[in-house]
Amino acid sequence: MSRVRKGIYYGWVVVAVAFLVMFVNYGVRSTQTVLIKGFSEDLGIGRAAASLPFTVCILAYAFLAPLTGRLVDRFGPRWVMAGGAFLSGVGLWMCSRANSLAALVFFFGIVFGVGGNGIGLVPSNTSVAMWFRRRLGTALGLATMGIGFGTMILPRLTGMVQSRWDWRVSFQFLGYLSFALTVPAFFLLREKKEETAACEGEVREGNEGDGEGAGEEMGGGGAAGHDERERPLAAAGAGKGARGCERGLPEGLTLREALKTASFWLLFLGFVLIVVALYGIMVHQVPYLTDQGIAKSWAEWAVAISGATSIAGRLLFGRLSDRTREKKGALYPACIILVVSVLLLLFVRSVWMLLIFAIVYGFGFSAYGPVIPAICAEVFGKANMGAIFGAVTTGGALGGAAGPVITGFIFDHTGSYTGAWILALACVVISTLLFMRVRVMLPPRDVR
Repeated sequence: MSRVRKGIYYGWVVVAVAFLVMFVNYGVRSTQTVLIKGFSEDLGIGRAAASLPFTVCILAYAFLAPLTGRLVDRFGPRWVMAGGAFLSGVGLWMCSRANSLAALVFFFGIVFGVGGNGIGLVPSNTSVAMWFRRRLGTALGLATMGIGFGTMILPRLTGMVQSRWDWRVSFQFLGYLSFALTVPAFFLLREKKEETAACEGEVREGNEGDGEGAGEEMGGGGAAGHDERERPLAAAGAGKGARGCERGLPEGLTLREALKTASFWLLFLGFVLIVVALYGIMVHQVPYLTDQGIAKSWAEWAVAISGATSIAGRLLFGRLSDRTREKKGALYPACIILVVSVLLLLFVRSVWMLLIFAIVYGFGFSAYGPVIPAICAEVFGKANMGAIFGAVTTGGALGGAAGPVITGFIFDHTGSYTGAWILALACVVISTLLFMRVRVMLPPRDVR
């Protein structure tokens, strides 16, 4: 009986590159709280106006994510991610030369906003998804841990640079980090068709494609070990199945086909609502906690603790999605954890309650990074995952732009965050109900 090829599966190299890319990209985004005071005072602009570059950046991410996904599907992640890293570096470095708000809006909001799409969730998670099947959730969990490490480490490093020099040197530092990403993105990312066969129904691919079974016998982890739910997707285009295998291409729905399904819109709207809740809490938790009498230093530490626990949570929920009957099942415990965390937030009045909230909240919000792209791959297939996940990500970005504004609006008009946290609870529950109704889709042309 034959054995699979031994050695490190190349998909794990792709995971490492995705980790680095998300470490820098989302770490840079989280530095806004460190840099905003420095350049607002230097340029003589208010805090609200100083927030504009970051708002424009989020909107650019929202509306360009589907296009970025299409580019990944057409040209592969290597060129998209390397080009995005280079353009991000240009935008960040040029921010150090900005002498007006308009210049910051252009270089950070637009140039980095466009480049950041190339090193964002869509190309990173799509590149990982193309290399894994049975361990997809675990791989995505490891890759998205870069977000947690980036948000925990990079703002502190940037703050150290700013305290030693100034905000302009800090932007240069971030620019050089982005430039450095072009090397692993260009030289280490490979097309899936260079290394793997697309016919996931083949016994050998079922093991080797997941980096499993080095030295295992095929009888122990072969076709019988495949997830029965995914067989229709693997066999999508059965009428064209043989040709699909010969081409070495994955199968699945097109973006146009996905847009015609209820499952796409359920996933899209669910992602909007969950991010409204997550970003509303994320941005406003420090002012809320200080309003409750918590020292600002402890409130800031809570943010770091949430980032730290999210690192473990991403791996935990990624692995859980590999073990549930349907990958969306990994979101249900995350919903419960988030509901508990918001209830804790409503009643935080002491440091020990704050620490419990931070730990619980970090685990709760960590699930969505690795699990949502895994659901996209499972529900719609991988042939056009970049475009489809990009469209779903637009919903998340719109929720991210709206959440802090809605939360702030409620506070401004009521003088309290209580209504905002109740809204966050409702968003979490409704989004979970929407996710529960998502179903695995098959291309209409392949149903016979």
